[in-house]
Amino acid sequence: MDNGARSGIVSLRAARCFKHMASKVKGMVQLAGVTYRIVRIAHGLYSVVRICDDTDVGRFHLAPALGIEAQGVEPALLREVARLAIHTAKTSYAGFARPDLAGLEAASTSATRRSPSSMPPALPPTS
Repeated sequence: MDNGARSGIVSLRAARCFKHMASKVKGMVQLAGVTYRIVRIAHGLYSVVRICDDTDVGRFHLAPALGIEAQGVEPALLREVARLAIHTAKTSYAGFARPDLAGLEAASTSATRRSPSSMPPALPPTS
């Protein structure tokens, strides 16, 4: 294999790697002077990588409640990084189950109208 073909393969691999990273890396957050990369692993599951030494420091998930799995750092630190990522919109919308709109509509039509708890004030007489 000559150098031209080899560089073509390397650039193809690099292009695939960059495309993969661009679709998965959600952004960077900085806490106490240290920068962390937030990487989406799966729906609602994120990995946290410390940039200065490229070390995976743990992961967190969003639903049903914020959960963390620290690796080599204090759980409180990872929790703060996760909270910062959420507050700075570095995570995707987790989404919740859509309400059954047909069921809500049926319930509202079958419900009886209640009278207001208090009557509105009377209008002043016109002269």
